[in-house]
Amino acid sequence: MFVQWSKDIEIGIKFVDADHKVLINLLNQINDCVLQREESTVVGSVLEALVAYTDYHFNREEQMLVACGYQDIGRHQETHNELSNQVHKIYTDHQKDPWKVDPEDVLDFLKSWLINHIMGHDFAYRGACVDHESASDLASDVLFFPASPQVPFSDWGNLRIMLVDDNPNFRKLIQTLLKAVGVRHLQIAKSANEGLARLSQRPADVVLCDMVMDGMSGIEFARQLQNMDLATRIIMMTGYSSDEMEKRSSGLGVSGFLEKPIKAHVLLETIAKAAICLPAAPALSA
Repeated sequence: MFVQWSKDIEIGIKFVDADHKVLINLLNQINDCVLQREESTVVGSVLEALVAYTDYHFNREEQMLVACGYQDIGRHQETHNELSNQVHKIYTDHQKDPWKVDPEDVLDFLKSWLINHIMGHDFAYRGACVDHESASDLASDVLFFPASPQVPFSDWGNLRIMLVDDNPNFRKLIQTLLKAVGVRHLQIAKSANEGLARLSQRPADVVLCDMVMDGMSGIEFARQLQNMDLATRIIMMTGYSSDEMEKRSSGLGVSGFLEKPIKAHVLLETIAKAAICLPAAPALSA
């Protein structure tokens, strides 16, 4: 692993350490993508997730510092702003031209700011906040993808999800994001055939499926899943445009479409919308 989690970088505040583990997972995934010369859509997806989760973590960390009355919060916020701007720049540079971004510079920078920030700036507030439970609880209530009037879904812990994708780096990214919002029931299938076999034994509420895979395409997977007559919602993912995906999967009961590179909040919103449309569980007899 590019960065290994250890007790040396543990702050001792539950949500802070949980966020840092997510960020370290994303950092390690970027490293894997660089070493394996991964396709730009996957690299872009991981970078976008890193940007989104960095901003989220900084926001709720600052809410805790305010609630704790941390005296040096101004300097900490300045550091957050500087780091956030730098991470955003890496992402936007990659969007403009993936080939002009030096991967080694990116990795060195990410490791430096992540470890230096945790070991330096975050440990500095530890004494003021580690036993301040009300401040920690306040920040913990800030969710990465909260329910809203537009998408009133929050039951991530009970939602059964299957991911079908033959790209290991993309699978790691999706796993990281779903775990971050509290998904506990996640099946991973490396091929469409494996996904169908697993679903016949252990159904899922929502299936995320790549459209282009070796052996069997996502379209054929959706066709065969439709024949299984399961109350399962399918979300199709691909590098094609959404319009092209809808044409190719017309009539197959696909509930949503995701274009790669994906955006973390769009992914979660699409899953939540599909989950809302699930049929209600049958009422228990008296």
